[in-house]
Parts: sequence; structure tokens; C-alpha cells
Amino acid sequence: FMNRPDTKRLADTVSAAGSMTLFMLFSVCCLVIISVAVSAYGRINEGYENTFSCAAAVRYITNKIRAGENVRVVSENRLLLENTDYCTVIYHKNGMIYERVFAPGQTPVYEGGEEMFGTDELTFTPKDGIITVTARDGDNSFSVCCRGGGDGYEE
Repeated sequence: FMNRPDTKRLADTVSAAGSMTLFMLFSVCCLVIISVAVSAYGRINEGYENTFSCAAAVRYITNKIRAGENVRVVSENRLLLENTDYCTVIYHKNGMIYERVFAPGQTPVYEGGEEMFGTDELTFTPKDGIITVTARDGDNSFSVCCRGGGDGYEE
């Protein structure tokens, strides 16, 4: 039965078709795995960048607070740092953290500052002489507590 020429060609055709089918199945599985891996990497990378941005913003601000001679939390998202030679305001507006420097004695203006970091939210919470600085970006947030002025908001 197997020695007939027609049967051998049919067996070769079925064998080749089976091999090609297995190869195609393997290729599709590889593409699916690569697609899932790329998607997961993208989500991890985005989360890392958001967390890094929040952490960098909070660390920058807390370093400014530590260097300030007199620190006042003006509102939930406004901070006034007074030094002998200059004053600095740090505030959050429209998804950006801004910083503006001006001379002592001038009225603080919370407009027109230099863009520093992009975050969805920035809050200053004063309590018992400690200021908690929190930045949120998407689902990520970062908070640090440091010494500061007062027990509430000061205008």
C-alpha cells in the first residue's frame, strides 16, 4: 500500500502541510508573546517615569524648604520661602509646578514663574511644625515630611 507513487506524494504533502501549520502556529505564538511583553514594558516604563517625576519634584521642594530661613505654607498648593537676600514662591497650577524668585519686601506673585515639573497635583500640609509635601501624577504619588513653619496656612 505504501509503495504506490500516488500515496507517497500524498504523505509528503500532508507532512509538509503539517510542518507548515506547526511553524505558523509557533510564529503566531511568538508574535503574541512579543506583543504582550511590549505592552507590559510600556506600562512599567510609564509608571516609573511618573514616579520618578513625583519623587524628583518633592525632593527638589524639600531641599528648598530645608535651605529656607523662614518657610510659610500660604495655601494647600502655595509655598513661600524667605531668605535674607531673596524670596521664592513655589506653586502648582494647571498641572505644572512653578518657582518664582523675587526680592525681599516685594509682594509675592503666584504667576509667571519658571516651569519646574509636571504633576497632576501638589499639596503642602503643615502640622505641628512639619510640612508634608505630596506630589501626585496619575496613580503614582510621593510624599516627604520636613521641618517647616506653623500649624496651618498663612497668607
